[in-house]
Amino acid sequence: MKELVQELMQFKKVTMELMEALQQDEVHKLDTLLDSRQIAIENMGKLEYTTEEFSDICNELDILKVQNELLKLMQTKKDDTKEELNKIQLTKNANNNYNKSFYNNLSMFNKKI
Repeated sequence: MKELVQELMQFKKVTMELMEALQQDEVHKLDTLLDSRQIAIENMGKLEYTTEEFSDICNELDILKVQNELLKLMQTKKDDTKEELNKIQLTKNANNNYNKSFYNNLSMFNKKI
């Protein structure tokens, strides 16, 4: 039981570090933090405990609350990135259309009068 508490505390700590890295746009830290989280999950899988014990400890440590905050933050970052990519695509399309129309009009200057 003590090992489960330690693993869940480690899981919560890594989750909070992950949220902090997302908020500060420190993308280079995300892979190692996600790997650490996965290791904590795998270690919990090796332990023997009941569902009630797991649920009680999660409630005490507010694991679900932290997990939901992380999911909301990830969704927000995902939406922001998607919006930014759409803006880049619009700018690219506008530049391409402008350049095409500019070069099409150049043939007018090549004609002899």
